[in-house]
Amino acid sequence: MSAGIANPQSAIREPQSLDGDTRFLDPQVFARIANLELVARFIVQGFLIGLHKSPYHGFSSEFSAYRKYAKGDSFKFIDWKVVARTDRIYIKQFEENTNTRCHILLDASGSMRFGGEAALPGGRSQGIQKWIYGRNLAAALTYLMIHQGDAVGLAIFRDAAADVISAHSSTVHLHQLYRALSTAEPSRSTDTEKGLAGLPERFPQRGLVVLISDLLDDADRVIAALKGFCYRRHEILLFHLLAPEEREFPYRENIEFVDAETQQTLTAQASYIAKAYREALNAHTEKIKRFCRQNDIDFVPLSTAELLSTALLAYLSKRQRSV
Repeated sequence: MSAGIANPQSAIREPQSLDGDTRFLDPQVFARIANLELVARFIVQGFLIGLHKSPYHGFSSEFSAYRKYAKGDSFKFIDWKVVARTDRIYIKQFEENTNTRCHILLDASGSMRFGGEAALPGGRSQGIQKWIYGRNLAAALTYLMIHQGDAVGLAIFRDAAADVISAHSSTVHLHQLYRALSTAEPSRSTDTEKGLAGLPERFPQRGLVVLISDLLDDADRVIAALKGFCYRRHEILLFHLLAPEEREFPYRENIEFVDAETQQTLTAQASYIAKAYREALNAHTEKIKRFCRQNDIDFVPLSTAELLSTALLAYLSKRQRSV
């Protein structure tokens, strides 16, 4: 396993062009849809159009039994050896195991409000609001995982003990996760260590932990939070989600900056501080990435302006390597 996924397409290829419902991989499109269940379904189904092979069979499926072919069944599950022996068409049936348990940890601190129409003085961000992107990514992942037969749990965290929903794999549970994601709002400050405190102990069975966050917190607190999951030998997939402006800092004018969590203000000539900002962000990110490399954590940078396929491919690549 390697830290970071520079080219997840090497694990699961996409065709040269994507048509149809793949437009719902565009964050600007799904940000305008209020129904989270529809968003998740459209994102995943649009994503699967771009794959040569559906992930719904082959990750955690085991052969169960045969049954007679019925009109509409997929030809790919026909056992041609049985056809040759019996001159009758039989379909292989599979049963899904729920050996894989996944917990999605979603940052809901105030800094996740950045992005969208209110991000820039006199304009809007190139990407959508970080919270909407992260929430919809979490919803799409839960849809995909539960349809694979995996058990999924959710923790929404800020600066105190997280709100946790235990991992299950039913459709009823999927709708419970949708409700939790739909009603949550980004607020308060960030303390990743406090927000995720106690969670490794609550997840005694080894599984996959997916962290979605802008990581705009002290790097040592982020690392301390990750250590607990490493100690219990969970697989970890970390999505570092930022708006394009947070990475590039394109500002040039004299601007009043407002802290999204504390509401403190700072007026500065942006062009004077741009270099120092980028260096500080790079140092902060590199410290966390170094820890990830040392502990076999997949670190995946995401922009709120890019298609969801990047994140879903990273998940499937991780999933393939862990089974």
